[in-house]
Amino acid sequence: PPSAGMSPPPAIRVHAAAQRRGPFSSLARQGGVQGPGACDDVAASGTGRPSRVVASHRWHASELGARATAAAAWGVLLSGALSARAADPPLPALPCTDWFMAPAPPQHGTDLNGIALPDVCFNQTGSTPSLHVFVIGDWGGILYEDSTTPVPADKRSNKFPSFQRPFVMGVDDAAQLRVAKAMRNRAAHNAPDYILNMGDNFYWGGVEAQCGAPMWQHMQTGQWTWIFENVYKGPGIDGKQWLGVLGNHDYGGYAFTSAWDQAISYTWGGPSSTGRWVTPAQYWMAKVHYPDFSVDYFFLDTNVFTTFPPDHDSGHNICGDKHNKIGASCGIMGPQSLEDCPNWFQKLWAAQVVWMEQNLARSTAQWQIAVTHFPPTWGHDHWQNWTHDFGVDLILTGHKHLQEVWRPTDVTNRLSPTTVVISGGGGGITSEGLPDTEGQDDQYGFF
Repeated sequence: PPSAGMSPPPAIRVHAAAQRRGPFSSLARQGGVQGPGACDDVAASGTGRPSRVVASHRWHASELGARATAAAAWGVLLSGALSARAADPPLPALPCTDWFMAPAPPQHGTDLNGIALPDVCFNQTGSTPSLHVFVIGDWGGILYEDSTTPVPADKRSNKFPSFQRPFVMGVDDAAQLRVAKAMRNRAAHNAPDYILNMGDNFYWGGVEAQCGAPMWQHMQTGQWTWIFENVYKGPGIDGKQWLGVLGNHDYGGYAFTSAWDQAISYTWGGPSSTGRWVTPAQYWMAKVHYPDFSVDYFFLDTNVFTTFPPDHDSGHNICGDKHNKIGASCGIMGPQSLEDCPNWFQKLWAAQVVWMEQNLARSTAQWQIAVTHFPPTWGHDHWQNWTHDFGVDLILTGHKHLQEVWRPTDVTNRLSPTTVVISGGGGGITSEGLPDTEGQDDQYGFF
């Protein structure tokens, strides 16, 4: 794979011989795709088991960055290698790169739940290596008609009595853009290796389309372009991957039928994609190696905590009958109906509990970090088990629209010595408290 600063030419063809011709690494060349499944041609020659696979890919700058392009090429090469003759000697393992690589796109948004991505390595060396990660949640604002500038969803009006407060002009109307600017300013001095995303990507109700469409079908809502790609950019931000989870507003906020699966499928590109979005499943994991330590990241879907029986009157009931339409369904992947909705999320959570404990038990990393949307006041018993019995070191969350840290020494931190970070002040929705015009507060921001 190319280095971070290397840019591929406008069109690249990759010819991978499946037969062993020296080290497998010599077959690695740059390559790319137009989008999911966009191979121009795949041909096999010979009889019986194919002995040669030729794949042609074309790269477009609007789709994938250089390292994402390399990841696609590796996938082609590997699939060709797997078709080689049984007599061929085994191929060496692919090198550990600093790019998170997802497998081929699935048919449904739930198909890759529990997947572990290939290990990633950040091998920066020197006397004082500089290693940085950004954390942000609840960041995606709304677009008014005929506008391409996102503004925060307004939750401080009298429609939400418990959050009512004065409107701070110049802050509350531009919070997402102000936070993005602060990220660019920080990245110019301390560029992140990657960005961790706590969910609630688009307010009020996620990607504005219907769930259940084929994963290769990208909905043209304009949100990815104007709320994500065109906002989070600049030196130190460009080309840095966003690793994330879904929040309750990605499902619809008070419904379950928004195109939450589109927030998964964007992992494999879309019309405006720069190839940096990584949310391959509702829950998944990745191991990151640094020069002298490693981290196991566990990405969890905790939206079960905002699901109740359909007749439960709650503004945050994803499964409520007040806002879900008659016949609401996400098709075969589920939830298949309003009645099925609470049980579907309960099963999703139960599967994650088993998955979490199995993988925590076998973790060999020095650090175990959980990334999810809801703070651990929801599901506290599970979090207490995972922190005290399995040693989760750090929990990164959002949902509360502010910036907060539970330190190991805080007497109110019931999960001590585990640290909890809440980064829900990304600016997609107005903050819970009154913001300072100069940002000297804990309302809007990132970590």
